[in-house]
Order: sequence, then structure tokens, then C-alpha cells
Amino acid sequence: MKTETINLASPSPGTQRSLTLYRFGNADARPKVYIQAGLHADEWPGLLVIQHLIPLLRDCQAHGRITGEIIVVPYANPVGMGQNVFGYTAGRFDLAGTGNFNRNFGDLYPPVKEAVANKLGHDEGENQRLVRDALKEAVSRLPAESEASQLKKALLSLSIDADYIFDLHCDDHSSAHIYAVEQQTAKAKDLCQSLGFDYLFTEGLDGIVAFDGTHLQPWYRLAQEFPDLPVPMPALAVTVEYRGQYDINDELAEADALNLFNYLAEQKVLFSATPESETVKTRYKLPLVSPLGAVDTVLAQSTGLLIYKHGLNTMIQEGETFAEIILLDQPPPSNRQPVIARTQGVLMAMTHRKLVKPGDLIAKIAGQSPLEHRQAGNLLQL
Repeated sequence: MKTETINLASPSPGTQRSLTLYRFGNADARPKVYIQAGLHADEWPGLLVIQHLIPLLRDCQAHGRITGEIIVVPYANPVGMGQNVFGYTAGRFDLAGTGNFNRNFGDLYPPVKEAVANKLGHDEGENQRLVRDALKEAVSRLPAESEASQLKKALLSLSIDADYIFDLHCDDHSSAHIYAVEQQTAKAKDLCQSLGFDYLFTEGLDGIVAFDGTHLQPWYRLAQEFPDLPVPMPALAVTVEYRGQYDINDELAEADALNLFNYLAEQKVLFSATPESETVKTRYKLPLVSPLGAVDTVLAQSTGLLIYKHGLNTMIQEGETFAEIILLDQPPPSNRQPVIARTQGVLMAMTHRKLVKPGDLIAKIAGQSPLEHRQAGNLLQL
């Protein structure tokens, strides 16, 4: 295991933050895997998963069982971790004004297209090499005018040419789930089975994308531009949501790390035992797959105390009152406003914030039928 440190720009006199990363395997070997946690710096379960994963990878390397290259960033956002407001970590948005830490990584497609348009041919391997080199060059030219933009550039420089990208997040209070692009649904279902996750949400690659989609979008657009040439996307890039913000304990994290480790073994990135020996692979049930446009993100309509009538993973019927908001500025018993489901599906995410105001995201119901209000652009990903 090799340890490296990347220093970020000083945000104020006398201070400086840095990224730590660990490298396993052989540099430039394939498959290349990139794993990070805590890009939203107030989402912590993935941080503990990585702490349990590192010893597994270190032992694997000590026995010469890593065939590819694995880069692990145990905390991807020291900037957000330092945003402590009255005792609370405000780690989702940059308080300096650059927005969501998991958005706006730069449009890499124009410079990549310019670099490879006249060089792509019918050799898939050569096309991959050309595009990867162009992506790395495009990332190197991204502006880094602020601490947050320098952080995003540093993360992309480590990951942009990877075959597998795992961005570890969590929700407020939810079941484990994965966000993936529609084109990688089959591979993402396989990952869900390996990790024991119950839900898979799929979405397109058009428009603004998160960290995982940033790695796929240039390949996707190149394939659209040159349909007669082989320009395959990386094997898999996903956002892995390790349950809720407070689901942090060694028992869960140890099992999660082992499941991720075994998945890497299945993909021939490493051998969990000697290649000649047989290992028993745990395969969980298939996940519920929902297009993101069919996942109702329920917003509060009033200010008050939020009361749920059901727990996680309850099947909710369209038109059912599954929660209430108690209007504190009105007397009981007529001050309970019903929260009504707009679709049939599973209540798989809830907020742990009980005093809510209009516009607050309070629940997610995973359905199967596309929702008109979701198609209008209200695609909220925690």
C-alpha cells in the first residue's frame, strides 16, 4: 500500500487542507478501480466502510493477489468536513458559494472530442487509450480557482481513467440503494446483489450529472457522435448509498466492506484467495429497479412537526396518507395536514428532521410508473 497526500489551496492565512489516498496493486494495471467516501462531508457510513476495506486490500496486496490498480480516498471532502456551523457539519454545499460538492465537475466532452475526433478508428482498445489520455489532459486543464474547484479537480485526476468508480454516500434515513445510469442497469443489478442492496435507481446521462456520471458522459456523447466506431464506457460508475446518516457501526461496515471486496474479486480486480482455490460467494436477492423519474421525492407543503404512519420498506398505495404534518400554529384536532402518496411504491427513504418547512424533502417512494412532476426536472438525489 502506498500513501499519498495532495495539498489543497490555503483557504485562509495559517491553514491548509489536504487529501489522503492509498494505492494498491500496480500502477496503470487494469482493471483500475477508484473508491471514495464522504464527498458529501456530512454522510459518514462510507467512511467507516473504507476503514474496514483497507485492511482487506492491504492483506490482499501483501499476498500478491491484486491484479489491477485500486485507489482509495478515505475522506473525499476535507473542505466540507471543516464547515462546522454551530456544532453541525454542513458538508453537502460549499459555503463559499460554489454549490453542491457532488455537482459541476466541468464539461469534459468538448476538449475530449476535439482531441480524438480525427483519431478514433475500429480498434476498441486503441480508442479507449485515446479517450483516456484525452480525459486526463482535459482534467489537467480544468480551472482550480478556489479550494472547492481544486478539490474536484484533484478527485477527477485520480479517477477519470478508472474502469470502476464507486462514490460512497448515504441518505437521511433509508435502506441501502444505488444510483446508476440506464446503460449500466444489468451491471448495477449485479452489484446490488453482491452488496445486498434492495433498491436500484437508474437515470439518463443528459444534463447535469454527479461525480459518477462525469466519468461516463464523455464516452456516452462520443458514442452518440460516432455510432459506427467502438467507444465503450467504463465498466461501471455508481453512487452507492449506504443506508442513512446514522447507520454507523462496525458490524454493518465490516459486512459492507467484505461484500464490496468480494465484488472486486468477482470482477477479477483481485483474488480474495489463491486463484486455484474455490471461494463461496454470497448472492443476495435481486433489487427493486426503478427509473429515477418513477421515484417520488415528497416535499413538505407546510411548516410543522412531521409524523410518519409507516416505517421503512412499507408498500404505500397511491392516494394513501403515509405521514402527517402537525401545524403548530393551529389548535388540535384539526391541525394535522395529511401527506398523500402520489404513486404506488415502497417507502424507502425518510428524513430524520422532524420540524419541517415548505419545500423540505421528507420522503422517497420507489415506484415503477414515471411521474409527470418528476419529468419536469425535479430529479432530487440526496
